[in-house]
Amino acid sequence: MSSGKSNKPSEQAVPDQNPETNLQTSSVLDHIPDAFILADREWNLTYVNEKAEEIIRRPKESLIGKNLLRDFPRLFGTEFEAQYKKAKETGVSSVFETFFGPFNSWIEVRIYPNPEGFLVYYLDITQRKKKEISWAIGESLLWDISTSDTLSSAFGKVLKTLIKNTAWTYGQIWRSKDNTVYINEEDPYVYDSDLQLLFRKESINKFFSTKEGILKKVSESGELYFIPDLVTDKELKRKDAAIAAGFRSWIGIPILSHGRFYEIELLSERVLNPEEAYLDLLGVVSKRFAEIVSRRVADEERKTLIAFSSEIILTIGLDCTIRETNPAFQKILGYERKYVKNKSLLEFIHPDDVERTKAKIASGVREGFENRYITKYGQVRFIYWHISHSHESGTVFCFGRDITEDRLTIQKLESFADQLNVNREQLYNAQKLAKMGSWTMEFDGTISWSPGLFEIFGLEPSDSPPGFEDFIQFIPQDDRGRIIQNYEKFLSQGIFEETELRIVSKDGTEKFLSVKGEGLLNRKGEFIGGTGTMQDITEEKEWNAYLRQFQKMEAVGQLAGGMAHDFNNLLNIILANLDLLELNLREAPELLKRVFSAQDAVRRGVELNRRILAFSRKQALNPEQADVSNVISDFADILTRIRNDIISIEFCLEDFPMICSFEKNGLENALLNLCLNSRDAMPHGGKILVSTGFSPAGKEHRSMIPGFVEMEDACIISVRDEGSGMDAKVLERLFEPFFTTKQSGKGTGLGMPMVYGFVKQSNGMVHVHSEVGKGTCIEIFLPLSKNPEINDENRNEKILVLERNLKGQTYLTALLKRLGFEIFPAYDLQEAKTILENYPEMYAIFAEEEILSENPAWEKFKNKDRIIIVSEWNSETDFDPSLKVLKRPYNWTKLKKMLT
Repeated sequence: MSSGKSNKPSEQAVPDQNPETNLQTSSVLDHIPDAFILADREWNLTYVNEKAEEIIRRPKESLIGKNLLRDFPRLFGTEFEAQYKKAKETGVSSVFETFFGPFNSWIEVRIYPNPEGFLVYYLDITQRKKKEISWAIGESLLWDISTSDTLSSAFGKVLKTLIKNTAWTYGQIWRSKDNTVYINEEDPYVYDSDLQLLFRKESINKFFSTKEGILKKVSESGELYFIPDLVTDKELKRKDAAIAAGFRSWIGIPILSHGRFYEIELLSERVLNPEEAYLDLLGVVSKRFAEIVSRRVADEERKTLIAFSSEIILTIGLDCTIRETNPAFQKILGYERKYVKNKSLLEFIHPDDVERTKAKIASGVREGFENRYITKYGQVRFIYWHISHSHESGTVFCFGRDITEDRLTIQKLESFADQLNVNREQLYNAQKLAKMGSWTMEFDGTISWSPGLFEIFGLEPSDSPPGFEDFIQFIPQDDRGRIIQNYEKFLSQGIFEETELRIVSKDGTEKFLSVKGEGLLNRKGEFIGGTGTMQDITEEKEWNAYLRQFQKMEAVGQLAGGMAHDFNNLLNIILANLDLLELNLREAPELLKRVFSAQDAVRRGVELNRRILAFSRKQALNPEQADVSNVISDFADILTRIRNDIISIEFCLEDFPMICSFEKNGLENALLNLCLNSRDAMPHGGKILVSTGFSPAGKEHRSMIPGFVEMEDACIISVRDEGSGMDAKVLERLFEPFFTTKQSGKGTGLGMPMVYGFVKQSNGMVHVHSEVGKGTCIEIFLPLSKNPEINDENRNEKILVLERNLKGQTYLTALLKRLGFEIFPAYDLQEAKTILENYPEMYAIFAEEEILSENPAWEKFKNKDRIIIVSEWNSETDFDPSLKVLKRPYNWTKLKKMLT
């Protein structure tokens, strides 16, 4: 190998032929790094340095005196012999390169003739020549790959190039499928003997796993696998077949590209070393081939995807002229590709979308947009586009997806979603009406509650559903043991026992719940939790208790009525006989005195019997239409007589006309009994308040009173005291005949039964609320007459009520309706505006402050004569003094004042 020093003869010392000088220069010449020899005019060797010995591969002692043209048979017929002879004949210097087969080396030779003979330099250029050859072969291979139309032809060219330019003499292609490799009969191969062809035939239809042996190493590493000598190999499965075909060396060249695996298999009859096998070259080719295969396959896939794509792919000019389209254009819009080419895309767009589409294409914005197209058959299709501009070529690439079905699907989904929301709302409302909620609990900790449960427990919907440890805290201590036992049984056995339990909600209210549930299974049938419902049955239990009490009272009433009827007949007989005795004993004053005493006792018995009959509702009634407040006002003088130094009585009677059908004496007696009981319940003094009020129909006004929801508009008569109150046991027996808490001789126990009888005979209801130490409130509900004779100058006038509550169900609306006004409820200003446009003659407008404060548009209502703003009692809004403001709570008196 060259040292990099000059090879020109003028720069080299040529040994003198004088023996004396040879000894002096010999050691110097031997240390020159380049190989050279000296020969005489006949090509007899006269000197060989040490480097030349290495290249010629013989010691100089065996070379000196030898003739290069006669004594070296290996040179016969080679470029060496031809150039040596030419130099002898012409005496002209020459430089040449040649391959010397015996040494498997490339040699560069420089011959310099001189008068004494020849100076010859030798340079081993084997490595350089191999690189040059490898580069040339590599370029040829890459050219073959790049210029091939298909992968198969590319593989064929590569195989031919390798066999032609290297020591490899046979090649074929393996491809992968389902973790195996096999030979496709149509894939190319190169051979030069029938024996090799037989080897080829034996390889076809043989499958080898890529998960074991050499294939596993090659497919995982992506590196070449070279076997210099098959005879010594122990891994190649087809080794015996290869040796039988005359092969000695083998190499597998992997082509790995994006999950695809090919293998070029090369064989040679010679035992090759790594240099002869061109391992470096083939390694580079392997990687380069993989890149090109990837691009080629991607290009083929791209073409296939374009052809088979369900999306429209087209190229247009900046003027919207169609240049190319894929088959999807025809499939979706119906126009043949040859028909649309060179036509404007705008011709096929819905007229209303043309200008917007032109603007989008001209802007070059990459964001997607949607437009409509008219198909060949007159249908409208919605297409969603993405576009990309190529400014160099002036081309616009367009990718369109038909979203017509998506649009329809979205519309259906929106409809389903709306229906689902409606169903969810209906379910929520149904659960709310039933005071019910649903729950789901999984063993992995996932818990979900419906809104109804949060409402029952007094929690916010934004709170997390409580786990069992938090849930048990809502249950009173006395009941926890039973619930925990049921819960453990559910966890261990999957058995859910329906039960009732008490809870104390977050606001401190005690409630009774009915809990139902069942096991929750996954798709595999595994027990993963539970699901069920909880229902607030507090009112139901109260109603059941009320019903039991009512049934008991009915039974007692039936019994008392029957006894009182018979007793009344006996009293009539006794009184008749006493009257006869009175007539016959007028001359016997002492006896007559006893008759008078007996008559008085009978009359008291009759009064007592009347009370019993009233309780049993068997007493004849004389009901009449009357204003409850007026009746109580007239009877107030009698009631005030029960007051004393420590007891006071006050009246708060509603001015609103409340016409009911009832017996006046019955109401008066009931009030007198209630006020007397209140006085007796306040031995240390206090105040009695008798009031009347209006109670509109509807659950929102009576939801806390069992059984009162179904009742129509009613008048409430309330007697409230500050007495000792009653506990639950006393309340349960309050209306039983002869039951009294008073001392013996101070009460008959028939006062409250008489009140109860009067209310029931008047088709009303009575509700008692009492707390020990705080007092008692007894409310009598008498139904208002449906067609009362109310003389009011404002009857049949129209009133607009602007409020957020349920339309037609508020106290204000019900109160105005009772007076004969025609009510127009509105939810917001827009709705109110529509009503006023159709009915400009409104007598008055009632509007909630909250609605007016949200929108300044209400100012235009100010010119109305009667606009009344309904506000909360603690509102801090500073209204115009000219406006009328009705603050809650209000009664008919305040309302009537606003309307006048």
